[in-house]
Amino acid sequence: MTPLLVFVAALILSALVFPAAIGQLARARMGQQIREEGPVAHHGKAGTPTAGGVVFILVAVERGATGILCERPPQGAEGAAVIQVDDTRQALFDITADRLSRQAHPIVAITGSAGKTTTKDLIAHVLGRRLRVHKSEGNLNTYTGIPMTIFQMDPRDRVLVVEYAMSRAGEIRELTRVAPPTIGVVLNVGLAHVGMLGSIEAVAAAKRELVEGLAPGGLAVLNADDPRVRAMAVVARRSTFFGFSNDATVRAERVRLHGLEGSTFMLVTPRGKAEVFLRLPGQHSISNALAAAAVALEFEFDAPAIASALHGFAPPARRMNIVTGRNGATVIDDSYNASPGSMQAALQVLQLAPRGALKVAVLGDMLELGEQAERAHEEIGSLVGKTADVLIALGQFAPRMVQSARRAGLPTDRAYVVESAEAAVAAVTPLLTAQTQVLVKGSRGMRLERVVEQIREAR
Repeated sequence: MTPLLVFVAALILSALVFPAAIGQLARARMGQQIREEGPVAHHGKAGTPTAGGVVFILVAVERGATGILCERPPQGAEGAAVIQVDDTRQALFDITADRLSRQAHPIVAITGSAGKTTTKDLIAHVLGRRLRVHKSEGNLNTYTGIPMTIFQMDPRDRVLVVEYAMSRAGEIRELTRVAPPTIGVVLNVGLAHVGMLGSIEAVAAAKRELVEGLAPGGLAVLNADDPRVRAMAVVARRSTFFGFSNDATVRAERVRLHGLEGSTFMLVTPRGKAEVFLRLPGQHSISNALAAAAVALEFEFDAPAIASALHGFAPPARRMNIVTGRNGATVIDDSYNASPGSMQAALQVLQLAPRGALKVAVLGDMLELGEQAERAHEEIGSLVGKTADVLIALGQFAPRMVQSARRAGLPTDRAYVVESAEAAVAAVTPLLTAQTQVLVKGSRGMRLERVVEQIREAR
């Protein structure tokens, strides 16, 4: 049986934020209410799938959970309200759909191989200037996280902004059946998750499920600069394009990059033009901001209002955060995650360092690339050789990256493999001066935030 603590948490949050009887929740799934003592309570973390969900029910109850959704009644969970169903996953979906049917607000969903979280936060920030917005937090972007996000909504919220992540074909389609988006944003299609889906074409098809699953009358917001995303317009009843292309409905003109300080550009929309100062470095950040602008237009924002909101945005943690390191060094903390596309974008930001700066890249593996992994790491290594002065690499594919960087021109003593985050800290520390800029980036599983914490200025 699937681990159940996330499901317990979902019911808990539903009852706390939107009070409902246990019986009502059972009927939403046609489940059997077998015990009704106690209110639905508390949040818990999911355990390992191999252990079986029943094991974690008792732990949840010990920690205060008093509501359980399960496939077979647990032993030793006296005092907890229990709803027994045939399929906990489907039950969670059905209860979520029932919840949404009683609170019909616009849903903005974002997917893409890179930039989802930053774009989600940009959209929520801009819309939040006029509307009460609820957004998904952290990694609540899957078949368990989306229901939890919905259950956390306040009755006063007017818009829901969520990421739709996926690791297999059909996963986004399932999410759209539970929570059909009013607006679906597709940022890009890259190699992220290609190891699970087999090809970039399969990744594109999986992302297209968001467009196919829009609510009736829904709007597809598509990246005009990505051919695979642009092609998704054929399955959309309504679509609009953002990007740098001349035919994009929402586009950026007169772009100027100002290194780590951000960028300026002219925002061009059907509702006017406005100069934008964006405090996010890199051209890829402008693309994310354009996606947010396209969504805001649907809520009748004009260009000046969008520009004003974008100016006030600060990036989320570990995503292009600029922090001060030891000895006055500049650290670009982009350690939250990595894919080939986002790695390329981050290296382009590092390349914007002032003349005379020592550019150091501390890079970890990009995970879930399957058969494409070796080639992808070699390509990143080649780019490092053209954009950085020093490469410190760690992970399974670090040797490939380093060899490629050396072939691209980095001296042997300036491109090397280390075995751990601690070794990376030891290698980079002697290089830290006021003239050093360090990029730290790798997939979530590499946990490179440990490097950032060790080399940043003492607080």
